[in-house]
Amino acid sequence: MINNMLLNKNYNISTFYVCGIFSNIKFIRAVGQETLKLLSNELNQYEVYIAKLISDKRYLSGKELTKELVNTFQIKDDNARKIIQRTVVKGILVSSNPLSFGNGQFIYLNPRDGLTLSLVKEVSKKHRPPIYRLLEAIDINDGVISYYEALKIVAAPLEKSSTKVNTLDEIIKELRLMKFIYEKTDSNNIKYILKEESKKEEGKEESLLSAHFSKMVIDGMFLPDILRWLQKSNIIDNYKTIYRNKKTPSIGAKQNNLVWDAFAYTKTTGINSTFGKKADTIEKQTLVVLDVVISRDYSQIDLDGFYNRIQINLNAVKNGRRKILPIIIYKTIAVDVLEKISSLGFIAFDLGSIFGTTIYDVVEKLNILQLKKVAAISDDFNVTIESALTTIRTSGQEDSLKDIRGVLFEFLLYPLLKHYYSSAEILHGKTLSIVKPEGGKENYEYDYIIKSSNPNEILIVELKGYSSLSKIPIGSSDTKNTLSWFFRRTLPFAKRHFQKEIQDTGKKFRGCFITSASFYEDGINFLNGINNGSFKPQNLNAFYDGQSLLKLLEENNYSKVKSTVEKFFIKSERL
Repeated sequence: MINNMLLNKNYNISTFYVCGIFSNIKFIRAVGQETLKLLSNELNQYEVYIAKLISDKRYLSGKELTKELVNTFQIKDDNARKIIQRTVVKGILVSSNPLSFGNGQFIYLNPRDGLTLSLVKEVSKKHRPPIYRLLEAIDINDGVISYYEALKIVAAPLEKSSTKVNTLDEIIKELRLMKFIYEKTDSNNIKYILKEESKKEEGKEESLLSAHFSKMVIDGMFLPDILRWLQKSNIIDNYKTIYRNKKTPSIGAKQNNLVWDAFAYTKTTGINSTFGKKADTIEKQTLVVLDVVISRDYSQIDLDGFYNRIQINLNAVKNGRRKILPIIIYKTIAVDVLEKISSLGFIAFDLGSIFGTTIYDVVEKLNILQLKKVAAISDDFNVTIESALTTIRTSGQEDSLKDIRGVLFEFLLYPLLKHYYSSAEILHGKTLSIVKPEGGKENYEYDYIIKSSNPNEILIVELKGYSSLSKIPIGSSDTKNTLSWFFRRTLPFAKRHFQKEIQDTGKKFRGCFITSASFYEDGINFLNGINNGSFKPQNLNAFYDGQSLLKLLEENNYSKVKSTVEKFFIKSERL
C-alpha cells in the first residue's frame, strides 16, 4: 500500500504522521533516499533532517537539537527553536514536557518510543542527576524510598530558597504528572515514594512499606553508639549533637535548610595556629556532618547526594569560611565508591572498624528481630536476642553498644507485655507530637504504647536495659533518662495527646517504668508514691527494678526470658 501510494503520488504526508509510520526508523531506512526526496515535497528539509536525526540518536535535548540545526543549516537559534516546535506539532517528534532536564530543557524523541521510566532515568543521569539519583534509589530499595531518604539523596532543601536547586516536592510533582511515581503515608505517618506499578499488585504496597520501615530503623539504631564512639575518639564534641532517632527514622537532623543523619561540632584541629581551646563558639568550630547507611550497601548515589548537600551548605555561607568535616559510616561499600570518598578527602568508617567485625552478625539479627517482632512470642525470637547479646559480649563491645543493648532489652520484654495485654494493640518505638499554641511541634519518643480494652487502659511503658550496677536518679522533668523525665514530663504529655480517645472510650491512662538497673532510696520513695496514684496499671506495678523484674518473669513462667535478662543485664554485671 505504501509503495503504491508513493509510486502514484496518491498520498498526503500527514497520513504518515498520524499512523506513526514516518517516525518508525525501520520505515525510513526501508524507503531510502528516493522516498525521502518525495517526502520532502510535503516536509521541508529541516523536518526530514530532524526525523532522521532522532531516529538515529533516539533522543536529544532541546539544546542539543538546536545546536544540530544551527550547525547544519547555518540558521539562528530562534529559528531553530521554532522549527523544533513545528516539528512537534506535526507529530514528527514528541516532547518530554512537563518534565525538563537541566536548565528547563525538554528532550525530544520518536513518537513510537514514548517517554518511559527507564528512558527518563537514562537521560537524567546526564542532564538532571537529582532525578536520576531518586529513581536509582527507588530501584535499589525494591521500588520504594522514604521522603526523608529522598531528601538526602536528591540533596534537596527543606524549603525553597533563592538558589536554583529544586525542592523534592517540585521533582516529585513532575514525575507524578508523568505517572511514574506516587506518594503514600503509612500508619507511622511516614511518607514514602513508590513506583506507580506498585499499585497494580495486591498487598505489594503494604509489604514494601513495612520492610522499608524496618531498614530505616536499623539505619537509625546505631547512631547514638556511633556518636559516643566519635566523642571518645575526640573527633566530635558532646555539645549540640543532633541525630536521626530510631523511633523517628523519618526525621533527620536539620541544619541550614538541609537534612543529615547527624551533625555535631568539633574543636579538634590537629596542628594548627588556632588551638582547639580557643574555638569557644560554634562559629569558630568545624561542623561535622554524618551520612550513615547500615541496612544496605553505601552507593555512589549516597555519596553524590552527601557531597551536593555539603556544597550547598558551603555556598550558603557568605564569607565562604565555614569548615565542614564529612564522615561516612557504612556496613558494606563498593571499592570504587570508597576510592572516590578518599579522593574527596572525606572520612569513612566501616562499622566493623568501630565495633569489631562481629557487629555484622548483630546487624543481621537486629534485621530479623525488627521484621518479626509482631510474632515475637516464640523460642526462636528469644534465641535470636540472646545470640545477639552473646556476640556483643564476646566482642568486648558491651560498653560501646549501650543503645543497641537497650534495643535488645526492649525486644526481650515484648512477650511479657503481650502476655498481660494479649488482645491489645501494642505499638513499639513510637513518637507522639502536639502542635504548640505558639507554633511549632513538641514531640517525645515512647518504647511501648499499649491500647487495651481488657483492662480498659492506655499504658505507656518505659524500658531501660542498663547494667544492674547503675542507679536511675529522680532527676527533674528537664533531665532525660530520669524518673521525673518520664513521670512528670513525657507521661503527662502522652496523656494530653490521647485526651480525646480517653474521653471517647473511657480508658484509664497508665504508666510503667521497667529497668534491669536499680533506684536510689529517694527514687524508691518517689516511685512508691506513683504506685499508689492514678498512673498505676491494673495488672502491673508502676515500676520494676532488676530484682522485681526477675521475680515478675518467674511468676509468669518466662524462664528463658528471665535467664537472658539475668545473664546479660544483672548477674553478669556482679561478677
